[in-house]
Amino acid sequence: MHPNKKYKIAFVSNTAWSMYNFRLGIIKELKEMGHEVVVIAPKDTFTAQLISEGVSFRHIPLSSYGTNIWVELKTLFKFIRLYREQDFDLIFHYTIKPNIYGTIAAALTRTPSIIITTGLGHFLNFKNTLAGIFTLNLYRLAGRWAKEVWFLNKDDKSIFLSKGITDEKKSRLLNGEGINTTWYQPNGYVKKDKVIRFLFAGRVIWEKGIGEFVAAAKEIKKSYGNVEFQVLGFIDPANPNAVTYEQIVKWQKDNAIRYLGEATDVRPFLEQCDCLVFPSYYREGLSRILMEAASMERPIITTDNVGCKEVVEDGVNGFLVAKNDVGDLVEKIKKFLELSFEEKEKMGRAGREKVIRNFEESHIIDVYKQSLSIHL
Repeated sequence: MHPNKKYKIAFVSNTAWSMYNFRLGIIKELKEMGHEVVVIAPKDTFTAQLISEGVSFRHIPLSSYGTNIWVELKTLFKFIRLYREQDFDLIFHYTIKPNIYGTIAAALTRTPSIIITTGLGHFLNFKNTLAGIFTLNLYRLAGRWAKEVWFLNKDDKSIFLSKGITDEKKSRLLNGEGINTTWYQPNGYVKKDKVIRFLFAGRVIWEKGIGEFVAAAKEIKKSYGNVEFQVLGFIDPANPNAVTYEQIVKWQKDNAIRYLGEATDVRPFLEQCDCLVFPSYYREGLSRILMEAASMERPIITTDNVGCKEVVEDGVNGFLVAKNDVGDLVEKIKKFLELSFEEKEKMGRAGREKVIRNFEESHIIDVYKQSLSIHL
């Protein structure tokens, strides 16, 4: 990379929301260095916020759950046309469809690109179907043509290596996508009452463990009267695995949970909770909400699962539970309730120390800068 030359760099994902919430730090850093940054994603409510930060935006329609071959081919040609028009110097791709179609389009337009695997999600669920075999082979092609493939956890990297999607030489392991620990600043435990609040925060889909959370809430409430179980998150009717609005209403009527709706800023909700509970069995990359909670010195109860176990050291900054095990989750919630105020505070401090040591955003920004010097 020539130190004085300014480059045109694209960030491509399946939502503008993820770009604004997860990658704004590196985007702003590159802009401050004088580079032109273009975000490519389907338009959503965060498109305007990206534009307000001075980021150029290009809309591309993506069907997250679609498998129609003609629609998918159309998407690929849209990527090719867009990349030819824009003439980027380097492209970063995130999530499955941009990773595949975007990387192939980048290769066909002779543009260097990097794949960032932010979690496998449902990728492994349809591995033996026709769509799964087709996707796997396309991913292998993309992996061959990408300059590098980045991973947020060792498990995903091992799967990609074993399936021949990429090789060790091209692979790079990141500690998440970085947390701004100044933004996610602790305020200590400020208790206005004696109620212990457990917060579930994330997309309200079954694989995130919402069913186990509610079942545990019902069980705990049989023995404890001073507890509240809260749910904060987006309900996506388009997702075949989403919890319905009707189900949420029923849980509320049963007094199992309190639904807090959606939020663009999770900090006020983390501040008022005593513990984040996230019993996910989804293929997380590296769970963002766990890093945010830990940065704000909140103890965590989460699963011994890919993308979750990396943030929590069992017994130190929270507790790990077995996947899909309501009984174990109940026991760990009880264990937390039996801790003294000082022990909970100590757990919270240990979590923030871990985030600063391993997941601080500035460390991740340095990795991006290194990749620019290699590929530009």
